[in-house]
Amino acid sequence: MNATVSIFTIGVGLMAPILWAALGELIVEQSGVLNVGIEGVMLIGAFAAALGYRFGGSLYYGLLVAIGAGLACGLALALSYVRLGADQIVTGIVFNLFALGLTTTLYEKYLGGGVANTLPDLKIPGLGDIPKVGEIFFDQNVLVYAAFVAAPIVFYVIRRTWFGLYARFAGEHPRAVESAGLDVWRLRYPAVVLGCTLTAVGGATLVLSTSGGYVPRMTEGRGFIALAVVVLARWNPFGVILGCLVFGVARAIQFEVQDLGPLADVPNDIVLSFPYLLTIAAVVFARGSRYPAACGVPYRPSGSKMP
Repeated sequence: MNATVSIFTIGVGLMAPILWAALGELIVEQSGVLNVGIEGVMLIGAFAAALGYRFGGSLYYGLLVAIGAGLACGLALALSYVRLGADQIVTGIVFNLFALGLTTTLYEKYLGGGVANTLPDLKIPGLGDIPKVGEIFFDQNVLVYAAFVAAPIVFYVIRRTWFGLYARFAGEHPRAVESAGLDVWRLRYPAVVLGCTLTAVGGATLVLSTSGGYVPRMTEGRGFIALAVVVLARWNPFGVILGCLVFGVARAIQFEVQDLGPLADVPNDIVLSFPYLLTIAAVVFARGSRYPAACGVPYRPSGSKMP
């Protein structure tokens, strides 16, 4: 396997956690909520997956625990963002700090350096034998395949179902949605919960598919990269796939940089910063992207007595 094929093969595996998180954030933002706490949800999902594996003895049990943790995070954040109308940026930052402190403390008590296995690669018969393309895309593990499958499902839910249609309207014109007799809160609640659940699966993928273990702060900004990908892709799930692939490949370069000629002389710290430099560039060049009009703005139903 030459260096280029190896980089893309590793990159596809590394993109999966970001892809799960970005798809979750896409759903949340389309409903009119900006979840800056995505990094904390990923971190809790990763920790929950490692904890579930440690005490359940199964990688898939770890995944189920992570899904449960994502649901809990979604309910808590939906309560803050939607029901209480808290400032979404401040609440998200506070949640990230809370998640960091919680997982670091519980890691010392319950995990303490425990290492998990990773899900085995499953080569798809026929497709996996295609030169180069088969090695890159069709010899991955089930969570990577599932992330690719999730993208068209999210597209269908957002663009082709009544829930997706109304949720998108709630992100643009919540008053008009209310005038049509719909409950904006009941649209945003499930969007936040579902989005956080997918984000937690991204954290679980980081443990069960990529790293094989949990360490504090292991998300390393992947949640914020996912935020940038959603904006860069203009809230299109298929664009999200492409954006995540770019970031995955950028992260994979560090593993094969010694075989990339001139790049071999680039300091390692700069190579490690490639994904984050791309994130900054994405935000700069995506300035023309327009968030849903009501995204990040707390909504109060007409006649509500809450402040």
